[in-house]
Amino acid sequence: VMKLSRLGSFHQSKLSFLRSFIREFKKWNYKRNLFDLDKNGYGTAVYSFEKNGRNYSLICFAQHIEPHERSDRVIATKWDAAFVLHDGLPTEEDIDRLRDNVPKQEIGRVSYKELTLSRANKSVRAFEHVVDSLSQGNQPNKDLLSKVGYLYRTTAVYGSGKFGLADRFRIKDRKEIYGPFRLEMMLV
Repeated sequence: VMKLSRLGSFHQSKLSFLRSFIREFKKWNYKRNLFDLDKNGYGTAVYSFEKNGRNYSLICFAQHIEPHERSDRVIATKWDAAFVLHDGLPTEEDIDRLRDNVPKQEIGRVSYKELTLSRANKSVRAFEHVVDSLSQGNQPNKDLLSKVGYLYRTTAVYGSGKFGLADRFRIKDRKEIYGPFRLEMMLV
């Protein structure tokens, strides 16, 4: 039985998922296509990655949410950030369409051009502390970071046809993403 106190003591093997993922994805070509964030970090960013002549794009939307809108529950309706993995390079029309739908998650709709969908929330306990510390030229409190364990936390990842996403059979033979959870890890 896994115990929380022992999780950090497990050693990776060359077959470990994270290790094989990093080994594979360091061979890709990466590019920042769009970085349109305001002074508070809200807006849109697009990163593309290419291998064997095929492109995938991570499209990110960051938004301000009020404290009363914040929830860690699965029934939440707003998140600090929402992401989609797009098959190919998105057009401006694709980005506009996704900007209207991706932050809505379950009540939004995406198309067969999108492969996976996700969202994340800031750590209420750690995020502002880290921003404040770094903006003043100081390192954040490592005890606080160790206790909290994250700055952003993914709260869901969807794929395989859900909410209009591409069905897995459309991409199952692509060698560059062959293997379990490759698409999901490209997203998060």
